[in-house]
Amino acid sequence: MGKEKILVIGAHALDFLWRCGGTIAKYTKNNHDVKVINITYGERGESDGVWEMNPDITEREVKEIRKKEAEAASGILGAKLDFLDWSDHLLTVTREQILELSKTIKEYQPSIILTHFTSDTLNFDHPVAANIVLNAVRCAKVSGVFPEIEPLRNVGIYMFEPAQPEFVGFNPNIYIDITDVMEQKCAAMEAISAQEYLISTYRLRANYRGELARKIVHNKKIEFAEAFCRFYPYVGNEFC
Repeated sequence: MGKEKILVIGAHALDFLWRCGGTIAKYTKNNHDVKVINITYGERGESDGVWEMNPDITEREVKEIRKKEAEAASGILGAKLDFLDWSDHLLTVTREQILELSKTIKEYQPSIILTHFTSDTLNFDHPVAANIVLNAVRCAKVSGVFPEIEPLRNVGIYMFEPAQPEFVGFNPNIYIDITDVMEQKCAAMEAISAQEYLISTYRLRANYRGELARKIVHNKKIEFAEAFCRFYPYVGNEFC
């Protein structure tokens, strides 16, 4: 594959790690550019462990913990990292904020965007983030929004797997083999304490998706995978 510029946009500080950390590691290993944008630090609704262990902690202190952990994880995966520092639970945004993200997208000119699935009944911040991204991409693709910047052209959007896919109709049509970087993803997960309970969940999920991917293509070497849904349909001269 040619060199890609990948933009990963998550609602909270470590969504990128759990849902597509292996894919990030796969692409950085092959010298592609990967940038992660966290819309929030996940300081309110994604940090229960921190709040429960530190009853007198402040929101600013929680943010700092989440920031350090996200930096540690992204460093292990080899991705650049940025925060918008909007507020989570509930995530709500203005037109101006969407345009701010749109400008960032337009300036970065990604060839691939990874973000949340458009439905998640267990965490409404996630589909809100997905729609923020889709609106921002739409603005980035037109000439009249920030006309001084070249419009975004051919970009693929892939939605990563929600925590409970069976609740929301997530039916993946993309599987990325992460067998060769699973140890790297595990190392990044082990660097996290704020959501430590998710480590075993996402090890099992990668194993399950790997088993399905292995059966689909009859490749016994696939042990671990991550699953995605295309946002845009495939268009080409032949099947792929």
